[in-house]
Amino acid sequence: MPLPRAVSAAVLLAAAACARPAPAPAPVAFTDPAAHRAIRIGVAPGVRVEVLDWGGTGPALVFLAGVYNTGHVFDEFAPRFTDRFRVIAVTRRGLGASDVPNPGPYDGRTLAADVKAVLDSLGIARAVLAGHSFGGIEASWFAVAYPERVEKLVYLESYCPGCSSPTDGLRNRVVRPRRPPLNDRDTLTLEGVAAYQRRTLGFAFPEAELRSISRYSPDRTVRNPVPLYVREALAAGSGHPEVARIAAPALGIFAERATVGQEFWWAARMRRQERLLAELYLEATLPSRRAARTQFATELPNARAEVIQGAHHFIFLSHPAQVERLMREFLLPVPAAAP
Repeated sequence: MPLPRAVSAAVLLAAAACARPAPAPAPVAFTDPAAHRAIRIGVAPGVRVEVLDWGGTGPALVFLAGVYNTGHVFDEFAPRFTDRFRVIAVTRRGLGASDVPNPGPYDGRTLAADVKAVLDSLGIARAVLAGHSFGGIEASWFAVAYPERVEKLVYLESYCPGCSSPTDGLRNRVVRPRRPPLNDRDTLTLEGVAAYQRRTLGFAFPEAELRSISRYSPDRTVRNPVPLYVREALAAGSGHPEVARIAAPALGIFAERATVGQEFWWAARMRRQERLLAELYLEATLPSRRAARTQFATELPNARAEVIQGAHHFIFLSHPAQVERLMREFLLPVPAAAP
């Protein structure tokens, strides 16, 4: 005999209240698809740093990342060179899978010494150092402290930590337009952040890099895992070494973003007021970026600068083929002409 409708509803509600929620699926362990070996090498008492080793044969090529990036930011770019080089990347102390000594130190000399300890451990006598952004400052410190260990230097959107220009006062008063906000499709998950980067930058960081530089919580919040004292120490202690002492050949690859459309990937969707702000920002910052190239070419005794039009600050991600070509032309010997 069927239960009355009211009773049936009560029974169903009671059953639902007593039922246990279905267990959430176990998270799938992430396996980095990059063709490198990830190891940790001791560089000082109690301090080990992450080293990514892509293998390869030939001279050593060491990639050094931007200030809050890890070696994984090169996961898609570094393998381009394994045909002619032994390729590695070093994640500096305080970041990613490297140890985070408290209170430090995190000054430029210490970071350079860490790189030397890595090379010593791997049996590498001399190397080419390729630094992006802050990584170029790190490479400069290394070249000043250990000139006999440097084959050549490559600066990727790097070198000048604080060039001055006639518009510096204006630059300090102009705010950079914000990127478009996240939308519902770009939730604060790893996949959402990658989609957001592709829409607003034209490229996305490798997945292992996104996992290394951010922590994604079940409540869909994201936090920066780098402690504040590390960020403050890196900013305060890097400085600018005596680059006039660097004798090694140096190549600087710089991005030229001379229009609003080049500087801001989403410029076509800007409103009028936002575009005016973008034009002011470009006017205020472009002279300093160009001054960095001039300072690079004049301060280093054996340097040359190359420019890629419309490239992003992460120049090896936005224009990898052009950066690879310039690096190969600089690093590899020119074949002898046929007799």
